Amino acid sequence: MADAPQIPSEENERAAAAILQQIADLGATVFFEKPLTASDASGSGRVVIPKAIAEQYFPRLEQPSGLPVRAVDTRGYEYTFKFRFWINNQSRMYLLEGAGELHRQFTMSVGDVMVFAQKQDRTLVVAGRPATKNDVIRKAPVKRPAGAGGDRGKGGREPRSRAPKQPGAPGSDAARRKRAKPGGYASTLDAEPAVDGIFRAVPNTGGTGTPSGVAPGKAGRWVVTLNLAGELYQAYFDTQEDAGEAFHAAGGVAGKEEAPVGGVVMGGTLLGGHGHGVLGHHDDGDDDKGDDDMMDGDGDDD
Repeated sequence: MADAPQIPSEENERAAAAILQQIADLGATVFFEKPLTASDASGSGRVVIPKAIAEQYFPRLEQPSGLPVRAVDTRGYEYTFKFRFWINNQSRMYLLEGAGELHRQFTMSVGDVMVFAQKQDRTLVVAGRPATKNDVIRKAPVKRPAGAGGDRGKGGREPRSRAPKQPGAPGSDAARRKRAKPGGYASTLDAEPAVDGIFRAVPNTGGTGTPSGVAPGKAGRWVVTLNLAGELYQAYFDTQEDAGEAFHAAGGVAGKEEAPVGGVVMGGTLLGGHGHGVLGHHDDGDDDKGDDDMMDGDGDDD
């Protein structure tokens, strides 16, 4: 049985409340909180920003290379992040780079929460706080297989009555043996996702050595694989040309393990990723053109 989620301590609750109070004392309003995933906290300093938040509170971006965004934390420490985007399935995916120093300043780890707030003058305020009880992610209940039983008389349907077993029914013994044999029925894991060009997280059975690249899949499909520090993401395409274009647009290099970026793709929505000029890219610390274009929160070009 899987371990139950760890409930944050009362000390964590008090520490988180203190951070939020400090933000309020600065006259700032919280607009986004980002619990850190394993990729977010891996040291890459890259954090995925949801599209709706990015386009409402951050500068409008014309190029994937992005713009610098300045911020201050609750202790007065200043940061300069790089705000970028990349394209997946004809939609923008936004990243904030350079968050590693903030994570270190607030001794953040997986599960802790990165807080984004804004002052009246549109100054970006950032901080880190421990996870609280409200942040604990409750796992979805495990689905019980059909006929597994359970409590009756609590709103569930009564099992349908079965006809008495007919002795010597042809094939009945063989059918039972097939059901009992592991793998007797095709697993749903054997089916590939839809050919929609959306990168989704997949189990990595090959460790960090699984290479990125483009390869033929089943039924004439083409699959693009990205290895982000051991976390695998795959997308499916109809043609090799489309697959290769998407692979290079994502900044992929065949046979390489790419730089880590937080997030996963679930339910058809990309929650993490990186783009051309970002994948495997490391800023050298020099300011790019447009350093004076700071976050103004109105989504207009500066």
